[in-house]
Amino acid sequence: MECDCYEFGIDDYLDSLRKSAFIDKIPIKGVFELTPRCNFDCKMCYVHLKPEEIANKGTELNTEEWLDIAKQAKEAGMLELTLTGGEPFVRKDFKEIYNALSEMGFLIQIFTNGSLINEETIRWLTQRPPYAVRITLYGANNKTYEKICGIKNGFLRVTQAIELLKREKIPLYLVSTITKDNVSDLPEMYNLAGHYGIPMAHTMKLVSSMRGRNTEINNQKASFELPPIDVIKSLRNTADCKYPKKSMKSILDSCGNFRKGFLISWDGYMQLCAFLNLPKVSVKSNTFYKAWENLLVSLDKLKQPQQCYTCKYENYCDRCPGILFSEIKENGSVNPDFCLNAKINYELYGKPLE
Repeated sequence: MECDCYEFGIDDYLDSLRKSAFIDKIPIKGVFELTPRCNFDCKMCYVHLKPEEIANKGTELNTEEWLDIAKQAKEAGMLELTLTGGEPFVRKDFKEIYNALSEMGFLIQIFTNGSLINEETIRWLTQRPPYAVRITLYGANNKTYEKICGIKNGFLRVTQAIELLKREKIPLYLVSTITKDNVSDLPEMYNLAGHYGIPMAHTMKLVSSMRGRNTEINNQKASFELPPIDVIKSLRNTADCKYPKKSMKSILDSCGNFRKGFLISWDGYMQLCAFLNLPKVSVKSNTFYKAWENLLVSLDKLKQPQQCYTCKYENYCDRCPGILFSEIKENGSVNPDFCLNAKINYELYGKPLE
């Protein structure tokens, strides 16, 4: 019948739009990094800046500047918008910014540590519910939170926020960065996610700071041991196993943002993502669309290190452009610790098993 049609789910629909945006170079996905400030002081964070570090680097965009950028971005095609920091809820004008952006019709996702979400926050947030909230989980108890984040009762405050969001049926998922200080909490963190019926993912990759943050990630890395052979076999039989990957002609082949996404930093620069600091283009001295055009031109000139083309582990390397370029030394070589991840993937998914 003529009235019959296939109804895509929202994720399928957005995926279709993103593919079209890539072809036409439409900035459909945006991230507004509203602030480098945070009420946590996590040892491995690559974004959070202290007051003196902020003063040396720049000035946060104000309410009017963010909303003007959003209006221009909407005209250029932006539909999906992520609000992040630092911790976005530390901004006194966050409610004002969020409400105005919601009225513009964006699908808004909020990245937060969750500790500042309380009953008052939920009351206004439920008036214009976000598309999703992502909470970063740092441990499974207050002791771990205090050790990693330098804050008391952090776990209690975060679990209270989770319960409030679940109560109001606001879509929610958890992520975690695993370090030597919380690796023992990992099973209990997944148990927590299961208890609340919330999706969760974790990473053991720590990103070097390129944002002016004085941090030393090598001291925070958790040790890794290969699992037994039967576990490795099970991993290889997984239907969605992504290894080995196809060889890439360009470093940007693996990027989910290229030609369709961007980040605006707290001090007013457009860049590809939170990890890739250069190239960047000022949105204060350019219109939004001019900044977008200039960024694309600069990104087309990016070349991956020569050693990546001849590396035996290339097809097992998760070389996100932003993370890769943060690990390139002054002499052009890649930090061996970064390459170790590819070797581990080869051990797990490619090395012949005896």
